[in-house]
Amino acid sequence: MRLEPMRMVAVVTLLVCGCVSIARSSRSPVERLDERGVSAPSLTLEVGSVLQFVNADSHPHQIYSNDCNELSSTVLQPGETYNAMLLGIGGKLCHFQDLLAPLSSSYSGTIRVHDAEEERRLETAD
Repeated sequence: MRLEPMRMVAVVTLLVCGCVSIARSSRSPVERLDERGVSAPSLTLEVGSVLQFVNADSHPHQIYSNDCNELSSTVLQPGETYNAMLLGIGGKLCHFQDLLAPLSSSYSGTIRVHDAEEERRLETAD
């Protein structure tokens, strides 16, 4: 009968860990565009993450990526947002820039897309 409380502790621990994991994964990273440029010129995110671009500037911006089309947006007027879901299988490196300020390096950056599932699959294949 002493085993029953131990099972309850194990179940509660698993539930708490699961809820923390869900809460952590539900937060979308935000890339702010303001008068100084992008808030984080280099990010690492998981495949399937949703990256939110927020135009916090007084000028319009348009995100463009040649190697990761899912990052490309329409023109974002001041105050508008764009959500980009990072797609793909396997890791990749995405470059992006502002089409309305192509010569300004402060409005460009990179996103390393990490695929934990693909990494595990490759490790078990060896």
